[in-house]
Amino acid sequence: MHKTYSILHVVLVILCCLSFVYGAKLIADAIQAASLLKDSGKPKALSSAMLLTDEEAASYVGLPETDFKELVKKSEAIRKKLSAYDTHRYISFFQINGHRYYSKSTLDQWIDFHMFQSRGKDPFSS
Repeated sequence: MHKTYSILHVVLVILCCLSFVYGAKLIADAIQAASLLKDSGKPKALSSAMLLTDEEAASYVGLPETDFKELVKKSEAIRKKLSAYDTHRYISFFQINGHRYYSKSTLDQWIDFHMFQSRGKDPFSS
């Protein structure tokens, strides 16, 4: 019986490692796809990647890039002052080497939250 637990532990560790490696590959592929789109001289179509750059995220939500960046800046300034808040009230992103990346699903949740909550009002106005 002790040997069965030992084999089970080995299998679980291997599965955990494989899922970690697969997740890292997915993130790396998404970042590489975003980088390739940004570096190409062609007009940029919205990528099928799950992670979006500032420009792609702005296009995804239908805002000019400067307006989107200002919205993110306001969102961050307000969020940093709070100790607790609704998860989707503010635009979530993470940074790698100074570049921000956004998840499409998180942007969708942010839009849904504000469609329901704000009822046409500016979500970051006083």
